[in-house]
Amino acid sequence: MEVKDLNKSIREIFQSNYIVPLYQRNYAWTDNEIHQLLRDIYENYSKNPESFYFIGTLVVLKRKNGDFEVIDGQQRLTTLSLIAKKLDVTLKTSKLQYDSRPEVESFLSTYYQRGAVATTTTNHLVSHFNEAIEYIENVDLKAKDPTEILRFNDYLTKDAIKGFKDYFFNQVQLVKVEIPSDIDVAHYFEVMNNRGEQLEEHEIVKARLLDKIQGKKRSSVQFAKIWDACSQMNTPIQRLFKKDRTCFFGKNYNGYDFETDEEELENKEDDGSISISAILSGTSILEEEDNLKFDKNEDFEAIIDFPNFLMHVLKLYFLDKEKDVPLNGDELLKWFEDLEDEIDPLTFIDFLLYYRVVFDRFIVKVIEDEKSEDNTKWILQKPKMYYYKKNKKKYRRLQYINSFDDLQEPIIKCLSMLQVTFRTKKYKNYLQEILSWFDDADDLEIKPKDYLNKLNSLVIQLFNENRNYDKLIKKLPYSEGTRTPHFLFNFIDYLYWTENKEKFHFEFKYRNSVEHHLPQSHSNYENEDVLDCLGNLCLVSKSGNSKMNDESPKGKADIKGKFYRSNLPAKQLVMYNKTNKEHKWEREQILNHYYDILELLNRKEEILTL
Repeated sequence: MEVKDLNKSIREIFQSNYIVPLYQRNYAWTDNEIHQLLRDIYENYSKNPESFYFIGTLVVLKRKNGDFEVIDGQQRLTTLSLIAKKLDVTLKTSKLQYDSRPEVESFLSTYYQRGAVATTTTNHLVSHFNEAIEYIENVDLKAKDPTEILRFNDYLTKDAIKGFKDYFFNQVQLVKVEIPSDIDVAHYFEVMNNRGEQLEEHEIVKARLLDKIQGKKRSSVQFAKIWDACSQMNTPIQRLFKKDRTCFFGKNYNGYDFETDEEELENKEDDGSISISAILSGTSILEEEDNLKFDKNEDFEAIIDFPNFLMHVLKLYFLDKEKDVPLNGDELLKWFEDLEDEIDPLTFIDFLLYYRVVFDRFIVKVIEDEKSEDNTKWILQKPKMYYYKKNKKKYRRLQYINSFDDLQEPIIKCLSMLQVTFRTKKYKNYLQEILSWFDDADDLEIKPKDYLNKLNSLVIQLFNENRNYDKLIKKLPYSEGTRTPHFLFNFIDYLYWTENKEKFHFEFKYRNSVEHHLPQSHSNYENEDVLDCLGNLCLVSKSGNSKMNDESPKGKADIKGKFYRSNLPAKQLVMYNKTNKEHKWEREQILNHYYDILELLNRKEEILTL
């Protein structure tokens, strides 16, 4: 069979019936995966509505009754099935079944027959389906982050959606691969998921750049060493070098110093190449006893992966030339191929290591912390080397300390606010903005006050640029309900905390569910028009939202109850305290809180100026 015969449009795919076997896991895609799939499809549709767009492979086994057992690709296939129903309300029968999971079968059947499902469910087998449908209904196809949401349903009433609908069903394609019927499917599935990985795109890019410096053996070895070290995003960069640490990071390992040994190293390459080449060949020249010790394992969780970080560095590399490099790691190979002739490998590796040092020092990470609410904690650290004696011998030890002696906490608060708002690894524009501040820096020293002022200016700019907030600026009712951008909640929390640090004790977390303090089930005619008002809303975790369900405002705010905590996000805590103080939460309290928020937002420059 030729490859072209394997290519199937979404319409062709759903002309068959599919079974997800019991040995496969339940549906588990989150907002991030759904958003990326929809946005990638929409981007390609926008570029060329006539083009085909391949989104992956579907591996199946044909059963005797003609149905197909899904071997690989069920998460994507399930999501496509949910999107298909949302785009075409005439579809009444799901083509996808989950073997031996009647709850899921019932859920999908109801969704396809009625086009709607219960808004809340405690059944873990269908909770992800429910959340996925809710997100698909509210996704903004043009948004670069899943927290920027508008009404997807609104598009369904417009003529413009017809083009996207046709593109989705006819131009979006999967490669449908049918495996032989005599294969042990469960074993095949296990082997396929555990077998060796394909060569990743960043490894291909590395190989191509190395090819441009072939003939310079020492430089090639060091290039590969730097590249591999930078690719380990969850380990402090200084820990990934040994004898050449001083060469790259200075004598105390807390900087970035390509000048230290320039005279000693220059002209060591046969062709007398530039300073970076000398340093890249420095392993055989610099003699440094590697007796450095580390305080403890300082691994962390970075907010971005290496392919997407490479796209940031590539954009910074061409900053002066204003190349429109997208911050999307999926386009890594394409853009490096397009710009390969303009990239000097040794200069690029200089950029890569420099911005990796900047990233480690000035961008928040996550570490495990058993004392915190979700066992994680935000950190912002830099290396510090010190000496100690043991058995009359002198040793060096590297520890990681706060990046700033002053204003460390507000800097972390602002950075973590940005991260939980724009949490996807792709299109992380705020990170590009911060990294660009260090483009022409002479060293890695920046005053904490200057850094925090820059960060505060950035978040104010993000607020001012969003035209969705016009109603707030004009003091009109802002009643977007669950469509309220998450940035707005986080920004309000940040303003509250900045103005009164002693009162609020919360950490920014990945909260992504909008909660109505006064639920619809507890409202009456008088309160109906303020239910979706910003004054009645707060941002909570999805699990927190489901636990509260239809609890009354007084029940949620009860200080002795299970929902009230001193470390609640600021806006939520203000609402709960107001409920307790006035012994009710109705129209008057909602509007008063709303106008308090407007007053807070109007003072944002004053609050955030040091």
